[in-house]
Amino acid sequence: MNTTNKRQYLKDYQKPDYAIDSCLLYFKLHPSKTIVHATLHFTRNNFSNLNKASLVLNGEKIKLLKLELNNDILNSDQYEITDKELIIKNVPEKFILKTTVEINPEDNKSCEGLYLSQGIYCTQCEAESFRKITYFLDRPDVMTLYTVEIEADEEKFPLLLSNGDCIEKKSLPGGLHYAKWTDPFKKPSYLFALVAGDMGCVTDHFTTMSGRDVKLEVFAPHGKQDRSLHAMKSLKESMLWDEVTYGLEYDLNQYMIVSIDDFNMGAMENKGLNVFNSKLVLADEQTATDNDFHNIQSVVGHEYFHNWSGNRVTCRNWFELSLKEGLTVFRDQEFSGDMTNAVVQRIRDVDALRSRQFSEDDSPNAHAVRPESCLAVDNFYTATIYEKGAEIIRMLQTLISRAGFKKGLALYFKRHDGQAVTIDDFIQAMTDSNNIDLSEFKLWYSQAGTPVVTVTENYDAIKKIYTLKLNQTCPLTQSEKTNESFHKKPFYIPLKFGLMTPLGQEIKTENHLLILDSANKIWTFNNILEKPILSLNRNFSAPVKINHDLSYENILSLIKFDTDPFNRREYASKMLLSEIKKLINCFQKNEPLIPNSDIISALGVILNDSQLDPHVKSLMLNLPSDRILIQSEDLLDPKAFSAARISLATSFVDHYSSDILDLYTYHHKLNSIGDRALKNELLHYMTVSKFKNIDLILKNQYLESKNMTDIINALSNLASYESDFSLIAIEDFYTKWSNDSVVFNKLLQVIASATGFKNTFQRVLELTNKKAFDKNNPNNLYALHRVFGDNFLHFHEKSGQPYTWFADEIIRIDQFNPQVAARLANCFSLTKKLGSDLKIKSISEINRILSFSKLSENTKEILEKYITD
Repeated sequence: MNTTNKRQYLKDYQKPDYAIDSCLLYFKLHPSKTIVHATLHFTRNNFSNLNKASLVLNGEKIKLLKLELNNDILNSDQYEITDKELIIKNVPEKFILKTTVEINPEDNKSCEGLYLSQGIYCTQCEAESFRKITYFLDRPDVMTLYTVEIEADEEKFPLLLSNGDCIEKKSLPGGLHYAKWTDPFKKPSYLFALVAGDMGCVTDHFTTMSGRDVKLEVFAPHGKQDRSLHAMKSLKESMLWDEVTYGLEYDLNQYMIVSIDDFNMGAMENKGLNVFNSKLVLADEQTATDNDFHNIQSVVGHEYFHNWSGNRVTCRNWFELSLKEGLTVFRDQEFSGDMTNAVVQRIRDVDALRSRQFSEDDSPNAHAVRPESCLAVDNFYTATIYEKGAEIIRMLQTLISRAGFKKGLALYFKRHDGQAVTIDDFIQAMTDSNNIDLSEFKLWYSQAGTPVVTVTENYDAIKKIYTLKLNQTCPLTQSEKTNESFHKKPFYIPLKFGLMTPLGQEIKTENHLLILDSANKIWTFNNILEKPILSLNRNFSAPVKINHDLSYENILSLIKFDTDPFNRREYASKMLLSEIKKLINCFQKNEPLIPNSDIISALGVILNDSQLDPHVKSLMLNLPSDRILIQSEDLLDPKAFSAARISLATSFVDHYSSDILDLYTYHHKLNSIGDRALKNELLHYMTVSKFKNIDLILKNQYLESKNMTDIINALSNLASYESDFSLIAIEDFYTKWSNDSVVFNKLLQVIASATGFKNTFQRVLELTNKKAFDKNNPNNLYALHRVFGDNFLHFHEKSGQPYTWFADEIIRIDQFNPQVAARLANCFSLTKKLGSDLKIKSISEINRILSFSKLSENTKEILEKYITD
């Protein structure tokens, strides 16, 4: 019997009919014939359906060998098997079910369930992949106690790991060995983990605030375990930070991280046994960039923080995913800010939000932070759920204060420890602990889209009164337009602000927070002695777009003097975005591209401000990306985007060539993260503008640098400059690093993102035939395919050939890894903004993918919206 997925709706949620009181799993590991014995203790849980006596378990791509109910072997007429379910008829209210199934880890290329990666058994069960291991109630609101027993070849797989604590190890006849693990905390099936293999290990210890000693282990391939020292350091920092900040203590006797090469996600927070993508574990100065070190620290923190915000308290169903992910992203952002540079961290977080999540809101796949429906729950793992979810938590903290937020979080964990709950439960804990009405604030979870706040100002010089009017609007998303009864309500928007004089003095006001809780609102400020300059949405207190018509002089004042460092950079970015948009318009009208000299002067002010932190300065000088530009353009015109940026960069370098070279040389001699960030930003400017001697500068930085940050920046610029040395450097990098999968991916990204090469697409195709390239490995596919899909200039070339290749690849990948295929399918998200010829070609390829008879629901759900009016 063949079944197909049906659209699932949040409104249809029902509690499970049965609870699983305990679960015993026994694994006999074998590459092609792993046997899984499961003993499950069931109790009826939902008495609203008294006539329903059938048990429906999830199960996919597994072979049932034996089925027992209360020790009686069931006949085939007592149950039914489909390709997605096991249905057992006439079950009692309380019973023990034993199943024996066979699975094939070796043939499993989806990186879901139990699979083999480079000779290592590992699992990935979130969101709904435990059902590929054994028959189960595979949903997050079914939490149970797990005991796991594993046997495998002792020589090939000396490590046998699972959740919780290991309570027994022994050798078995025939060269086998055995390990038994118990997890004392109830958990849903998505948090189950198993790893078996032969790996190196770095060990350490952490003493908790109550004095318990916790053993820490990070596992990595033999010979690479020393590259996991930064991950271990980050883990200890995370554990201490969570104790100091929130009073949250780790609850097991050991904590393990395992590095895996084949992994769909960044990492997974399985209780006590985190499985990590190798790129987020392995790092040293020779192989990893400053960004890599930062990302490892952030993700290690993220997965550790999940121990409470996700594991001890989890989500009731996948529509509530942001309950754990939005909260935990917020926590890892705060942690990263405390560990590094808080201003830089905030800017980076907002840049990522604007690039990824604002683009998502601007696309046909826009959805609410708590979606209403889906075909494939794997498609919930989006920037909206994660990053926008984190911004909602941040707004909540702004409203109730840090102390109020900590109090609310403490009540939430106390009230719901060991439960699967909802976003409403979280908000209720915040409400009860702070005596505040958050009913209107919850609209952030149910309404999609990015609000636009428009500013209108008036200053009465005689009465010394300043009047501020704010108006909010939010365009309907594609799905909202199809619902005639839908009416979008005003969001509850907290906006931090300040008033300044033109010379940079802060004007005192009664408070620094405006609450925009209606479509329009007016504020009046008395005794304002001169017309003020408004600095709005400081520190990005709300995830909105601000429409504020400021003069160049006022923008320059804010860039120079704003007491909020985030907004200094914010207004620099607004200035550059506005200028590039003007230059794009000139290009499209075949007019000369002549940047405004005032804008160039403003860049010079930033460049030569010796008081600015060099890392912040690099971010202030950074030009808007294509992803940012397209959000305010009706037509995707990569050539115009590129020409506008080149024109602005060239004019800036021409005016400040000696200053730029002097600063590059000065910071090149220094060795901090900020120095490298500024130096490499200036290097990019010099490359784009074809600065004199840039060939030699790039060559020297590539050959002489001792750290990967400078090497990869030199290589990236060489790939976009295409000098005689470019191909030599690329081949040199390939020769050095093709056998190291983590570093090899950096080369894939360099080639895929190159704009200067005339034949970037051909180089991408050539890379797919390299021995080092694994056509099934998610990291390789993300580094090459997804990065190339974001290379507007070459992915959207007029021939349309990249579309055809990309469609072929999506169809191929979808057959073994729908998660990766669906993520790659997002590269077609801008179809509706293409010119007519390219739009026809793009839609044709999307239709070809959709016509594939075995296309997954994951990819189908993504692509259908791109061709729907």
